[in-house]
Amino acid sequence: MIYREFGKTGKKVSIIGMGGMRFKQEEYEGGSYEKSSEIVKRAYQLGVNYFDTAPDYCDGHSEKIYGHAFKSMDRSKFYVSTKCGLWNAKNSSDAWKMIEQSLKRMNLEKIDFYNMWSILTLDDYKEYLKKDGIFEAAMQAKEQGLIDHICFTTHLSGEDIAKVANDGIYEGVTLGYNAINFAYRQEGIDACHKANLGIVTMNPLGGGIIPQNPSYFEFLKEGDDSLVVSALKFILSQNKATLAIPGFSSVEEVEEAVKATKNLNNVPSDYLEKMALNLTEELNTLCTTCGYCDSCPELIPIPQLLESYNMHILTKGDDKKMFGRMENHWGVDPQWAAKCIACGQCEELCTQKLPIIERLDYIAKAIG
Repeated sequence: MIYREFGKTGKKVSIIGMGGMRFKQEEYEGGSYEKSSEIVKRAYQLGVNYFDTAPDYCDGHSEKIYGHAFKSMDRSKFYVSTKCGLWNAKNSSDAWKMIEQSLKRMNLEKIDFYNMWSILTLDDYKEYLKKDGIFEAAMQAKEQGLIDHICFTTHLSGEDIAKVANDGIYEGVTLGYNAINFAYRQEGIDACHKANLGIVTMNPLGGGIIPQNPSYFEFLKEGDDSLVVSALKFILSQNKATLAIPGFSSVEEVEEAVKATKNLNNVPSDYLEKMALNLTEELNTLCTTCGYCDSCPELIPIPQLLESYNMHILTKGDDKKMFGRMENHWGVDPQWAAKCIACGQCEELCTQKLPIIERLDYIAKAIG
């Protein structure tokens, strides 16, 4: 395993971390966490020392799964990152409850990296910092030794990420960056690197889009490396991101991702320029199934429908493959799309600002 300095914190983290939002529901529902926790423990055995989660991940089970796994891990040898969102807490009192809940769920005395979760706009940024807000509670918890470092996660534009980074308030950032969208997200990662923030890249495999479409992303392949390994090396070989955090659903996925730490070479200065020639602007419009939109008042399974719509984009209009994805992979009836009432709630929550209503409308009409 390779370890890098996390910004100015003095902590060294593994360049492959673990995201905690992709545990399999059938393995954790009912409160049995043994199988899911084996994934965490295997990552730890392979040298992973950065574990990221959030209170809402996996229907509220993710932090508990980590807590179950942490019981058999040496606490002095790993770091934990979790979050609090504006929807979790309206004031510092609510935020304190979230901090205490996370500590209890994970059986921890301290959270290493605590994040202001999903800053989508500069108004969100200001909302976190308001008096009697979430940031204030995090600072108080830091003073009491319950938090080490305060960071943020974001889907802002590169220009706005630069504004937040340059304010010098936070010590680290988690942002979406991968071989699909790098040409449109580079400004943000460059600004954070210049500000010496620890940089965590989420969705490094594009929410599974990259490995699921090998012919489309063949340009990433390096030698005998798998597409997963190549996609991770694409990020890590640039030496700007501190680490990448794929979400793991199995031990095998952990073992495959860790291979990206082998034979990792620095890339030439014109590397990104050449790689960008393989991309089109439409690739930045692929849904990465982050799940933030999954609170539809009509109970429409939006993440599954939108992820299937990716096939419409990647195949340039082959709707047979789009519907096949809904049926065979997700087990979702496309008729759900017709239930959309265009309330706009999903588009407000979408971290990528995708035209969700328009896509649902397309799916509904394509059925006929």
